[in-house]
Order: sequence, then structure tokens, then C-alpha cells
Amino acid sequence: MYYVKRKIKRAKCVGIGEIVGILTKTRGSKSAIQVKKMTICDKNMRNAHAKKQMDKKFSELYNFIYKFLTSDDNSEEGVKACLGEIEKIKSALFNKHKENLKNKQYREYLTKIVLTENEFRNKYFEREFYANLIKNTMKKMEAPTYEEEMEKGRSR
Repeated sequence: MYYVKRKIKRAKCVGIGEIVGILTKTRGSKSAIQVKKMTICDKNMRNAHAKKQMDKKFSELYNFIYKFLTSDDNSEEGVKACLGEIEKIKSALFNKHKENLKNKQYREYLTKIVLTENEFRNKYFEREFYANLIKNTMKKMEAPTYEEEMEKGRSR
């Protein structure tokens, strides 16, 4: 890694070894200097960047789960996809952002993940239960059998 030290009308490139921080990609700029990757070294900036990334991932996850729960899709592939997304966020939190977040924020994100997973499972099982209940009720209402009618009537 190199550090560019600039004084008036001169630029000096100094080799400093390995820099500890978050490596991020930039969106590109219109200035004369094109920066493609940047390393964030300041702890407060790393914390803010990691928090922003986690909030963005949670927002995408909530949208994905909401779309699945409001759709009529009852397949197991959709459930596995939602649980897979939750696991991806959990692994990203453990592997990438653990060092950069404060302990309090790290614990908050962990509780968010656990609550999201539990709520998703509860909502899915509740939806499945009601769907099966409605289906069974409709079957009973549509096709009464002759045997049922005989059991309900009076005997002579």
C-alpha cells in the first residue's frame, strides 16, 4: 500500500506497508483522479460504513420476505430462499462486520436476525395452518357423502 503525501505543487508517494481497514469500491467520480477502491481506516468511519451496509441488507431482506409472504407461493423453494437470505446476512455479520461494529450494535443486529428468523417461521407456519384449515373445510362442505347423511338422521 502507498500513501500519497501532497505538498504545494509536489506529490510524494510513500510506501507504508499493510493498512488495516475496510476495502470498499467507489462509484466513480468525475474528477481528474479515478479511484476504484478505497480502504477506510478510521474506526468511526468503519463503524458507520458497516452499519450502513447492514441496514441496506436488512431492508432488502425484509422486502424479499414481505413479497414471499404476500404472494400465493406455497412452495418449499421460496421458504428455503428466505431462510437462505437470513443465513447470508448472519454469515456476513459474523465474518465481515463483526470487527467493525461496536458491541452494542453487533448484539442488536444479532437479535434482529434471530427475531426475523423466528417471526418468518411463525408467519409461514400460521399461513400454512390456515390454508390447510380452509382447504379441509371446503372439502367437507363441497362433497357430503351418503353415509354422513344417514348417521345424522333419525333411526326408525
